[in-house]
Amino acid sequence: MRLVAFALIAVSLAGCATAPPDHGSRSRLLYVAGSKVPCGTGTMKTECLQFREQPTEPWQATSVPVEGFDWKSGNEYLLKITEVHSPGDAPQDASRVRWHVDKVVEQHPVQ
Repeated sequence: MRLVAFALIAVSLAGCATAPPDHGSRSRLLYVAGSKVPCGTGTMKTECLQFREQPTEPWQATSVPVEGFDWKSGNEYLLKITEVHSPGDAPQDASRVRWHVDKVVEQHPVQ
């Protein structure tokens, strides 16, 4: 009986030790435009990437941080990304979502 209890505790602790720090994630395919657009409010104006999930959809601006991506003006991209959601206790000025590029599926100059 002690051996079974010990095994259950060991498995439980191992699961806690290897759990990722992120709250959740999902894979997505995103098209990224070859130009940025102005975005932001007040004094925090900046330029944002444009993305869409289908080639026929309109572009949407995003300020989500994109890790592992070297965007170049004039090129459109199809990216396989992992969208990572941070826990709810992230700092208020930090994005609770970030994108990590797993693979650049396509890259071509804008026509």
